[in-house]
Amino acid sequence: MSTETLKLQLIERLLHTEDEGLLKQVAQLFRSSKDEVDEDGLTDEHYNIVKERYEEYKRGEGKSYTWEDRSGGRA
Repeated sequence: MSTETLKLQLIERLLHTEDEGLLKQVAQLFRSSKDEVDEDGLTDEHYNIVKERYEEYKRGEGKSYTWEDRSGGRA
């Protein structure tokens, strides 16, 4: 089966499905293949940002805030 044939078959199947669960799974599949989203909904890029900030924090270069600081004193 050629790639073009497979794409056309999948498009036709998607057009005719009423199964919302299946459509959501397909949508998640597209998102995950593009951004590498995990079960938490985070991409590898998100994890890398958090890791980088944590390393800065461990070296004493990063900033940290209490909940009160972040909320402007509104707890």
